[in-house]
This record gives sequence, structure tokens and C-alpha cells, in this order.
Amino acid sequence: MTGFLEYPIDLRTGAVASRRVGAFRRLQPRWLADTVDAIWDLDIPDSDAARMLTIKHAPSTSLLLMAQYRSPVQVRHRNRDLSTKCAIQIQAHAATLRPTGALGVIIVCLRPDAAGQIVDAPLGEFADADVHLKSLFSAGDVSTCDDMLASARSSIERMATVEAFLLRRLRPKSDDLACHVAQSLRRNPALQVESLASKLGFSARHLARSFNAAFGMGPKYFSRLARFEKMLTARRNGLSWAQVACACGLSDQAHLVREFKAIVGERPTEFFARELVFGTGGLRQANFVVQRRMFTAS
Repeated sequence: MTGFLEYPIDLRTGAVASRRVGAFRRLQPRWLADTVDAIWDLDIPDSDAARMLTIKHAPSTSLLLMAQYRSPVQVRHRNRDLSTKCAIQIQAHAATLRPTGALGVIIVCLRPDAAGQIVDAPLGEFADADVHLKSLFSAGDVSTCDDMLASARSSIERMATVEAFLLRRLRPKSDDLACHVAQSLRRNPALQVESLASKLGFSARHLARSFNAAFGMGPKYFSRLARFEKMLTARRNGLSWAQVACACGLSDQAHLVREFKAIVGERPTEFFARELVFGTGGLRQANFVVQRRMFTAS
């Protein structure tokens, strides 16, 4: 399968030596390249190992479609639990996934400018929301997909099931103003909205109104999220935080820390604390971190 990457997870449980307990796998589907950034399969069939982990998904420009196929996973965003099968665009503060047993989670990351090809709703409806997948797709389609995911014998089969489901839903792309602007800002978050509006022949106010109606936020905040995604990628490519700040057009490292906390709700050192296995340079294209879970005495 082209565009497929595997990140094995080795974990020490109890007194035994470190061992392979599962893997996170990423697919960039060839036939959906203009619509889907990635399909992730978080696959840890070992219950004890899975319960030792916390996965934190940072805010991003993508619309996330999440489904579970093993033991329930508590998905929490801010002060509430999300549905086991939900759609959300995380605009502020990280979402936290805490396994209660064997981990099996599929996360589809839809491009914001092309999400309308899959879901029949404006992206603004998903802003920090909890939209159940059955309200987007038919109950029969969701149930069939659930059954196929549960019976699949490998990540390849699960990802092929999800890819086929998305291809059946695929519609022609809308080339409206907001989508064009979102595409441009994702490529270059440093673009000035006023300059972009002038280039496209619209006023900045009209552009902002159209963008906010489509995406549930203004273009300036969207560009901050796009820049934040580039910050994570730069860090994962081995740059120091000072170098990340420079590469992303921030004045200095202190500015980066303030921006990071404003978007994620945590400082970079807190967000990446206890990061497991991958470390700097691992999971280069992920917008989440995998951490060893902290248990507190009851």
C-alpha cells in the first residue's frame, strides 16, 4: 500500500524488558490526496500496555473523524467527554485520549478546504464541537463500517475499509472564496489577509465574513493554527525551539511559548512531557503526542 508508514511502539510493562506492544500507522491515500491529509490507525491490542498511554491531539486546521474498534477510549476535550464516534475540528486546547483497555482508534484528518467533499455541513459546525458520525452519515453506513473495522485482521484491511467508505462519499470539490483562502493560508500562514483579499479582488471585510461563515473562525486565527502545525513539524524535524520560532516567523522563543500556550493551553514542555518512544524526529507528520500516563492514587 503506497503512502503507508508504521511507527512501532515498544513499551516496558512491569519487570519485563521492553517489547513491541503495537504500532501507530499512517496512510496518505493516493486517490484521496486532495481531500485527506492522513488516515491514522492507533493499534495497541495489549490492554495493560494501552492503559499506560495518553494520546494528546493538538489543535489543527483539519477536520477529524474519529472511530473506535476495540475497548472504549475516553476522549476528552476541555471539560467534557466526546462521543466514541465523532467529528471535531479542534481549534483551541488539546483533546486527550485515554484507553481503558486494548486500543483501536481510527482518525481521519480531512483537509479543511476539501472537507465538504466528504461531509455535508460547513466546517464551522465542527469547531470545538462533538458531532456524532451518525448525524453525518447514515446509521447503516456507520454500522457496516464498524463491523468491517472490528472484523479486519490488519491495519491494511482497516485502512482499506475507511478509504473505500470515504471514496463512496466523495463529491466534486467546491472552489469558493473561503476554500481558496484556506488552501493558500495552509501553504503559507505568513500571508497577510488584507493583501490576499486585494489580490483576489475582494475587500478584507468580505473575505473575513465569508471565511468565518465557512470555517467558524476568522482567517487570521486559521493562519495561526496553520503556523502552529508548521511549528510542530519543524520541532519534529529536529529544530530547537529557538530555531522553530525563527522558521515560523515568531520574534523569539518567548513569543513561541506564549503562542503555543494560547492555542494548546499548555507550554511546549508540558505538551511534550513524558513523550513515549518517538521523541524529537518521530511521528514527523502527526499533530499528536504519545505519553506515558500519569496515574494518581485514589
